[in-house]
Amino acid sequence: MFKVKSRAIASALVLCLIVLVASILGAQSQANIVQYSIVVNGDGSASWTITQVTGINSTTDTWNGFMQRALSLVAAAAVQAGREMAVDNSSFEMSTTNFQDSQSKTTEYLFTWLNFSIMQTASLTFGDVFRVNDFFGQLYGDGTLQIAYPSTYMVQSVLPSPNQRNDSQHVLEWLGSQFFVNGKPSVTLTLYSSTTGQPGGGTSNGASPDWQFYVLIGVIVAAAFSAFLAVFYLARRRRSKRGDLTEAVAPVYASVLESEEEKVLKIIRSHGGSMFQSAITEECSFSKAKTSQLLSALERKGVVLRYKKGRDKIVTLVEQVKGEKS
Repeated sequence: MFKVKSRAIASALVLCLIVLVASILGAQSQANIVQYSIVVNGDGSASWTITQVTGINSTTDTWNGFMQRALSLVAAAAVQAGREMAVDNSSFEMSTTNFQDSQSKTTEYLFTWLNFSIMQTASLTFGDVFRVNDFFGQLYGDGTLQIAYPSTYMVQSVLPSPNQRNDSQHVLEWLGSQFFVNGKPSVTLTLYSSTTGQPGGGTSNGASPDWQFYVLIGVIVAAAFSAFLAVFYLARRRRSKRGDLTEAVAPVYASVLESEEEKVLKIIRSHGGSMFQSAITEECSFSKAKTSQLLSALERKGVVLRYKKGRDKIVTLVEQVKGEKS
């Protein structure tokens, strides 16, 4: 009875979350979804990728139109920030992929923004460029914003707070670009010192704490090894009594998982290489969670790509995308 109530409460919370996200993104038309991905580089530049999903018959920007947008925005940002900036003209790229099955197309715009960040001895600071009036409106309108930074840096401060933050992956994300441009956005990254574990790249006063760190690591490793030996000994005793079932089950589980992935790929191929994730769930008779798990595994293997389409996702075979581009 308790498990049933827990599942009902969990389902209600998930539904509320979906409704909340839908209301936040309600201003975005299903026919025009935009994602801004910015990779901040250690030399102060930033690599921009703008992904726009529209209806297959919708009119998208031209190459010249895209270049003019980027050049005009960088020029305005240079005036706003009071420092020199430029666009690497050789970095402009633009590509469009049509998805007949979902009646949509994805257009990607790429360029490199030089002097995007303010560089100091052991830090990078950026955000002043976003104070240009109607910043994202001068590009392709509101959309999700993802900023990635070098693994040699750590976040010292970020305003406004991101909706999602993953320090291990070095990624900051806002569900809408309007959440970031409000006020005076600013992000400061500090160079991380692998020798001291402290920001700033310097050394702390007094004796070095490295020996304490290594002692702690040694204790953890020793405890983990002891636990492993204990578990191994107990497992060996159990196997001697009831046989090694694990060795028999593991290949079967791997085979089942592989066959399920093949089933998903076969269905996608039968639909021309692209279809909605919800349709895959229906045709495979899987739960939504299981379908998402299988597609995530295939995505990590580089077999499929997924793009958001309203409340659903479009799943496309990588081989299909490469075939259309070629």
